[in-house]
Amino acid sequence: MAEPASGYESKLGRLIGLLSCGDLDEHETQRIVQACVAARRDPAKTLRELYGADAAKVAQYDPEGVAAFIVFVELEDYFAVADTVDELYEQVIDAFEQPALPDYPYDDNDFQSVPDFYRWVDEQLLRHHEKYCLIEFGESYANDFQVILVHRATVDQTLDLCRELGLHAARCL
Repeated sequence: MAEPASGYESKLGRLIGLLSCGDLDEHETQRIVQACVAARRDPAKTLRELYGADAAKVAQYDPEGVAAFIVFVELEDYFAVADTVDELYEQVIDAFEQPALPDYPYDDNDFQSVPDFYRWVDEQLLRHHEKYCLIEFGESYANDFQVILVHRATVDQTLDLCRELGLHAARCL
């Protein structure tokens, strides 16, 4: 049985606030929530009207991912999306006005896997921007990586809300 709209809307509003680290005003958050609510009723029509015919295809090939897609599109400036870890890391650096993060270690790293890379990034964030950590969110249909910086203190709450709302999210480990 689907969750009542008011509970869904409230949880989604809280999630958007957490994903944007509190940067969005109430009206902008509500606009995104209402887009997701409309997409629950008619996903293809809502996606077509808001984002175009190509976006409407998400309703066909990933009906469970429609809300995450809308949140991603609306918060796209908060995300790092890339095909390679070095490109992803450059976008993480760019997320900060005063990055303080070291350059990507092209010649001096021992990454054997993506989790090794994520551990290294988390170590850098803990040293230089301890308030933040990375999580995966939604499905990137065109890139290998789609992550977002969230407040470390709210990561469990963020992931719990994603689970409750049926949205894909995970710690970057």
